[in-house]
Amino acid sequence: MKKLGFGEQWSGRLFTLSTIGLTATVLFAFVMVFTLPISAFSAEKLVVKNSVGTITFAVEDNGRVSNASIYRTQSVAPGFWLDETGTGYSGAYFVLDDDWMQVQRRAQGFGAYEASPMFINVGAPHTAFVIAESGNVGFEKWNPSYPIHMKSGAYVTTGGVWTNASSREYKKDIKELTADEAVDALKGLNPVKFSYKASSDEQHVGFISEDAPELVATKDKKGMSSMDVVAVLTKVVQEQQKTIADLSKKMGELERELKLKNQVALVATD
Repeated sequence: MKKLGFGEQWSGRLFTLSTIGLTATVLFAFVMVFTLPISAFSAEKLVVKNSVGTITFAVEDNGRVSNASIYRTQSVAPGFWLDETGTGYSGAYFVLDDDWMQVQRRAQGFGAYEASPMFINVGAPHTAFVIAESGNVGFEKWNPSYPIHMKSGAYVTTGGVWTNASSREYKKDIKELTADEAVDALKGLNPVKFSYKASSDEQHVGFISEDAPELVATKDKKGMSSMDVVAVLTKVVQEQQKTIADLSKKMGELERELKLKNQVALVATD
């Protein structure tokens, strides 16, 4: 075997290194050409195109990320972070966990969990919560017409007045409230003064639902509808008005009879 001289040895090594470098360059170019689309790198941005040349994903030079249609992520509890920089701010973590979409408050810098201010269950009915372009809010009410509009038909007016749904189209089993039922319910109401535990500095007047008659209390005895009480009072007042009208009629008849008797007595004395 022939021994190579010093110059011949380095010449062979340089040739070998040049061959390796050329091979690596060709392989890198091959990867870039056949793995990434031709337009993967554009003017100060990264873009990904589909087979027909439509941009499906892009990172702008200002850091903005966009895609063609749907952002998808899949895991046991998928989510994404929003972290606001600056002193005194927190991060927000949107996560879907056990059918609950949560907005979690997190410590700044993608930190520890602090609280969940909002929960939405994805199993809720269609249009369970709607915010219209007008700012009106609907609960199972598409295109709400009032600031708060319920599926039942009840709503809050622009002036802030709660309005119960009272149309015949919302009701069934309509029956006349009897005078006896109304009077019995009225007798069973005990007006009291009280303060709510949540705002003990404010005093109110009203009723205790557990002590109220079933006619005007909710099924669980935890609440009362003011309109139910109004209906009872209306019926009682109507009956009282009938009684007053009957008494007035009888008084009128008695006055006429008395007047007639007085006239007859005067004639007899003459």
